[in-house]
Amino acid sequence: MGSRMRILVIIGGAAAALFAAAAVLLAVLVDPNKYTGEAASLVKAKTGRDLVFDGAVRLTFFPRLGVATGGVRLGNPPGFGDKPFTRVSRAEVSIKVLPLLLGRVEVGRVRLEGLEMRLERDAEGRASWADLLGPEEPAQDAAKDAAKPDTGPSLLSRLSMDGLSVADATLVLENRQTGAAYAVSDLDVEVKAIHAGRPAAFKASCELASRRPELTARLEVSGTATLNAGDDRHVFTDLALRATAAGKAVPGGKAEFSLGLADLKIDFAQQTAQGGGLTFSAYGARGTGQFQAVNLRQGPDVKGRLDIADFNGRELSAALTGRAPADAAAYQHITASLEFKSGKGYLEIPDLRASLDDARVEGRLRVTGAEKKAYAFDLRVSGLDADRFLPARKREAANGAGGGAVNGEVKAAGEGGERKAGLFPVQTLRDTQIDGQISAERLTFRGLRFASLKLPVMCRGGVLDIGPVDARLYDGTLRASTRLDVRGEHPALSQSLVLAGVQAKPLFSDLKGKESGFAGVMHVETLTPLVCQGDGEHALKRSLSGRVRFHVRDGVFPGVNLGGMVADARAKNSAAGHTGAEKSTKFGSLDGTAVIQNGVAAINDLEFKAPFLRAEGRGAVDIATRQVDYTIRAKLVASTEGQGGGSARGALGIPVPIHVTGPYDDLSYSTDYLRALGQGAVEAVGGVVQGIGEVITGKKSNGRKSSGGLLDSVKKLF
Repeated sequence: MGSRMRILVIIGGAAAALFAAAAVLLAVLVDPNKYTGEAASLVKAKTGRDLVFDGAVRLTFFPRLGVATGGVRLGNPPGFGDKPFTRVSRAEVSIKVLPLLLGRVEVGRVRLEGLEMRLERDAEGRASWADLLGPEEPAQDAAKDAAKPDTGPSLLSRLSMDGLSVADATLVLENRQTGAAYAVSDLDVEVKAIHAGRPAAFKASCELASRRPELTARLEVSGTATLNAGDDRHVFTDLALRATAAGKAVPGGKAEFSLGLADLKIDFAQQTAQGGGLTFSAYGARGTGQFQAVNLRQGPDVKGRLDIADFNGRELSAALTGRAPADAAAYQHITASLEFKSGKGYLEIPDLRASLDDARVEGRLRVTGAEKKAYAFDLRVSGLDADRFLPARKREAANGAGGGAVNGEVKAAGEGGERKAGLFPVQTLRDTQIDGQISAERLTFRGLRFASLKLPVMCRGGVLDIGPVDARLYDGTLRASTRLDVRGEHPALSQSLVLAGVQAKPLFSDLKGKESGFAGVMHVETLTPLVCQGDGEHALKRSLSGRVRFHVRDGVFPGVNLGGMVADARAKNSAAGHTGAEKSTKFGSLDGTAVIQNGVAAINDLEFKAPFLRAEGRGAVDIATRQVDYTIRAKLVASTEGQGGGSARGALGIPVPIHVTGPYDDLSYSTDYLRALGQGAVEAVGGVVQGIGEVITGKKSNGRKSSGGLLDSVKKLF
């Protein structure tokens, strides 16, 4: 045994002496700097790039075979400027000698200092690195290769290194086609020894600057990696990413983010991955989660769950909107939990549950497609007052009166009132498919309060259908259907609706944001659909056409006392209008039909019934300019009936014309009783003649039942 050991020692010593002698001879006889010129010529011939050695190259032999160099730079291909594609100030790399003698490649410690790399894409789409990768593989061949199963261990399973150190590195990415540019600077990477089955700690930090989008950030990453833990399985633990970002592209101008993962297990043999102990935080929100992935090579397909604990969302709201919400108590409590599935070309949330203060949201969502997206969703909302969460100024604009008009004139951006940007996202609607529904209980939106709401949404090939909407609001119901067609040159909009049994006073009070004087139970129905076209508010109003029937019962008309005006005008024979002490008119019913053509609504069959008062009306309302030109012919009658009573045509007395003019949010009223006297005399004579005829014939002109006239009595006499 002793003799064998002596033999091994002698052989080992001889081998070591031989290797040492060879190393000395190589160091004396071989100068690597003599071959730098040949290396530069070869690179130039193969790539057209310049390879320049700015510093000396030296070899190391024991205990590792390696090379160290000073500055080295590789030029860009023609057309990408004079700045080098990559450069390094100092580099060292070595290979362990003894494992090499046994047929294994084990890298020693790799050191890089002052590494710079520029990856550019020019205006024609050429990449500065394309020639280094060889000819581009056809898409069909790449897909076939991706579908092939792996037949050997991954690169990570074969990696063995005593460590990696990168100091003061810079990476620049610029795309001249899109204008995007990113710069990673002050990049430092430190990795401990990497060996199969052994944990290796790592950390990295850098500065990130982006031109489009505009932001700067400080990033720090750390963790522990155990590569080739067995059968091409790899484990990463205590992964942590921390970022501090600022710039216009960051909501709120600046923010801090963190992302952590307790463990990540990757199995390349089975093409699976699993992550546990996921944590994340931003804008005061903190969440946890986990995920699993399969089909890593071709997908991957990922599924998992995220949970966000209760947090105060005012910081998040201010960051996203730039202003505080109208309600100081909004966003106090936000929670969310969801399950998700994601893969190549799809994202699905099969189960979403969230709360926003007192509101609850549940539902599901699926998004498919790459260039042309398809959305499918079913959302259920309860107890949501959306107006509470709007920024203060936007909420006032949503509820405030005026609606974009000053003194009755529409604010128009450019000739014809068209807005340059367009009202509808035409191209998005043409490229998008939607199939979804929103259901709500106790919903407030833009001032309107819904007891319930069902809102189906469908979009196909540039045609967006909303409805049939089914809602309960203000003690009544609403059924409506809306279609937006953007397939043609000008978007076309059409709508049909039936509004039944709705209380007018709370409805208009909520719409205006202040108490409305108009009251009654409303019924509104489109006899023909409302249609219009254009890509601006003014164009839509000016092209609006359709027929609408309305009926209001047991109501109050604000701003004018029609009975007082009639009585006052008859008493004074004056042209001056006087509304009386009470500035409103109670009525039993108000009926009419609006025939709308090119944005002008003509209402020529208005019928108004109130105790001791009947009225008819004719005139028009210009919807685009908000101007009213309308005449109401009112009579005092000796009847307390309102709803269901006789019309103004069958009432005694001379009608008083009341002229209504001005913008419909600031109307003016005037009377002309003297003019009415002349027409009243004609109507009185006509009434007498009509009465004589009825007495003689016994026939009623208004279709009422005959009671027998003079001729009928004569017949009976014989």
